[in-house]
Amino acid sequence: MKHEHDRVLSNKQIELLELIYKYRFATREYIGRSLGIVGGSSLHERLEVLVGHEYLGKRKDIRSLALNKPVAYYVAPKGIRALQSLQGHEHISDQAMRQSYQNKSTVHDDFVAHILNIYELGLCLHEQYPGLKTFMPRETIRYTYFPDQSPDTFLSLPSDDPALPHRFFLDIVRDRQSRRVLEHRLQNYVEFFDDGGWDETGSPLPVILLISEWGPSERGMQRFVRKVLDKLDSELRVYTATANAIRSTNDNLAIWTDIQDTDELVSLTDISVNP
Repeated sequence: MKHEHDRVLSNKQIELLELIYKYRFATREYIGRSLGIVGGSSLHERLEVLVGHEYLGKRKDIRSLALNKPVAYYVAPKGIRALQSLQGHEHISDQAMRQSYQNKSTVHDDFVAHILNIYELGLCLHEQYPGLKTFMPRETIRYTYFPDQSPDTFLSLPSDDPALPHRFFLDIVRDRQSRRVLEHRLQNYVEFFDDGGWDETGSPLPVILLISEWGPSERGMQRFVRKVLDKLDSELRVYTATANAIRSTNDNLAIWTDIQDTDELVSLTDISVNP
């Protein structure tokens, strides 16, 4: 339905739509951190204008209200169509349109929480490593050198060699998640790399980063991953950390553990580009 106050979107409004589209779900806090907008700004009003004109939707059920959870914004079908009409946005597919109809109520709350967790931890990592670039599945799906089951996020961090940045596949492993899910994901990565899926990049294979919620679950995850890689006869490089460590890290960035050498903690920049 067209409203009488509809008008051509401004560049700042397009920027908001693009950012929320990238993650699929986003809170006002995370959007503000992404754009460097301080608290007390007009960001809430800007978002609500887009909601009022049906470019954005938002999820907030009764249970979320009771738990004081923030509103999760998403790009509504009208917003998807607006982005698709812009030059350079041909990658926004009909699948994104179908997802936009599902975002309001069909998508499970756990999935929304998982996306927001990815967003938050990505922001924390970017604040720790200002040169870091993050790419979500809605971006990596455009490229043939990513597996069909994309990582939760793909990270690219400059190294001493501008031609060889550090590259990482990052996945968050939830405590309640079945180990079969993690095993299947690792198997997909191993098969993808062994079949030459990354070869066209002409660069070393990305390192796999796995994030668990707490220390005890991290240690259990490390043992499980070693077992899986042994079974697959794979030398895939895997490092782990906890979400709590990422959130609380200040000056000491050495929070990552090589699953094959759990006695030493390193920063992302300490992980060698080449095996």
